[in-house]
Amino acid sequence: MPSAASHFTSFKFKVSALVAAMVLIAAVGVCGISLLIAEAQIQRMIARQEISALSGAAAYLDSDLRARQELLRSVAEEALSRNLGPADVQALLESHTTLRDGFVNVAAFDARGDRVASLRNRNDKMINVSARPYFQETLRSRESVITAPFRSALSGRPVVSVTQPLIDARGDVYAILVGGMDLLRPAFAAQIEALRTREQGYLFIVDTEGTVVHHPQKDLILTRPSADERPAIAAAMEGAEGWRADILDQKEPSLVAWKRLRHVDWTVAVSYPLADAFAPMASVWFNALGAAGLFTVMAGVFGWGLVKVLMEPLDQLQRSVEGIDAGATDISAFNVDNQDEFGVLSRALYRLSHTRKQAADDLHRMATTDVLTGTHNRRMFDQFLPAALARARRSGDSVAVAFLDIDRFKSINDTHGHAVGDAVLVEFARRLQGAVRCTDTVARLAGDEFVIVYEQVRGFDEAHQLGGKILAAMAEPFRAGGATLCVTASIGISVTRHHTSAEAIMQSADYALYGVKAAGRNGYAVTAVGAERLAIVHANGAGHPGPPHAMSEPARAKESPLQGAG
Repeated sequence: MPSAASHFTSFKFKVSALVAAMVLIAAVGVCGISLLIAEAQIQRMIARQEISALSGAAAYLDSDLRARQELLRSVAEEALSRNLGPADVQALLESHTTLRDGFVNVAAFDARGDRVASLRNRNDKMINVSARPYFQETLRSRESVITAPFRSALSGRPVVSVTQPLIDARGDVYAILVGGMDLLRPAFAAQIEALRTREQGYLFIVDTEGTVVHHPQKDLILTRPSADERPAIAAAMEGAEGWRADILDQKEPSLVAWKRLRHVDWTVAVSYPLADAFAPMASVWFNALGAAGLFTVMAGVFGWGLVKVLMEPLDQLQRSVEGIDAGATDISAFNVDNQDEFGVLSRALYRLSHTRKQAADDLHRMATTDVLTGTHNRRMFDQFLPAALARARRSGDSVAVAFLDIDRFKSINDTHGHAVGDAVLVEFARRLQGAVRCTDTVARLAGDEFVIVYEQVRGFDEAHQLGGKILAAMAEPFRAGGATLCVTASIGISVTRHHTSAEAIMQSADYALYGVKAAGRNGYAVTAVGAERLAIVHANGAGHPGPPHAMSEPARAKESPLQGAG
């Protein structure tokens, strides 16, 4: 029969074993909870990393598509500047060698949809694209269009095209350029795959209709799989940006992250198998289960903290990308001093972004500035005047437009040469800019024709002051090319009394200008859009506006049926 001592020893053993088991269970439990927390954090970090990488990929694709549009737009602007027609388009395309690098082919179709030129092969079968939605949309909007993916009638391959209308001097669309990008071409596919930052998983692109633009399985391109067939593709269409870790992609648990492009209705997404994402955690779990107590807890806490510290630079980089994408900061956020790998990547992104921004600013300045005088050009004016009228409608203020040109400028060119004429234009523009307010806009339309947009004009008295100020600015003789010239100007000013269109106010100012010319030039006239009384011309005398002279009936009949108030 066992003794009491043996029973006590057995009891102590059992208590010790129970305490040890409880400590072990507590240690393993604490360790397991720590690892679960760490795993959840890692899952969120991986998702943020993927979204950060996708933000960069989306920005790159947006930039690449805009660059292709700008390439075609530069061809259209050259055609307009050279006054080319449909018969000249083939030679124009062949003269731009960069088109072959940006597109698999560039073709031109006239306004009826018939092909008139082809960069790659002139002998391709003739097709008519007048029924294509992108052709009709380009004709309607008169702007560049990036098409939805479709199957080419010529090659039978999936393509995405960029369109650009060719507009003649009258403003009519006489042809449309269509640049095609082959979605199966190695150059395009390799470019997309290069955006992938991890070896595991795959990257794909879909549009808002669910049509696959890019996918590793080429047979899926141009198809619209259902949510049951391809849940990863369905998940990527749930919003502009996000991620999910509960997707069964081809029966394998996966993390799917996606990001919508800003310039075109595409979504770039990545599917990342969770088994690959958490492969390092398997060994951690094994070691944790073999450890006990404090060491396991310390290892879990240390591992969690280490991952957080190591991923902080990448989190910072992601926040910078998100801030730039949201417009809360600029590209200087990439210019960091960190010397680690993420700092090197951030500075590289800064240099690339800075270069592209500078190039974009230069292109915009060249496209909106008159090369000779440095004032705004017609293109900028056509954008600015409707915006100024819209602001006036909202604020209830008046807008005045002054349409003016240099009197007998042709005789200056004929007598003294075009070099002196150019110098006169430059000085004339300089004086105009000095005679207007800082809130006013001066633009050169063509030749010696200039226009000024005055915002927040307080009635006709101020308009008369503005006209007199311009005449006074031109009173001093012009010195150009060794010659001293007396240069005068005729000015037609139109003031809005109510809501009006850009065409109406420009026509009213043009009528006023013709009235000044009919009255002998070197003066100004002020009228109102829609007014019924004839304008009164104020002639210039000794650099200052003289007494008003009403237009004679013969002059009005000869020059212009000007109507307005002076």
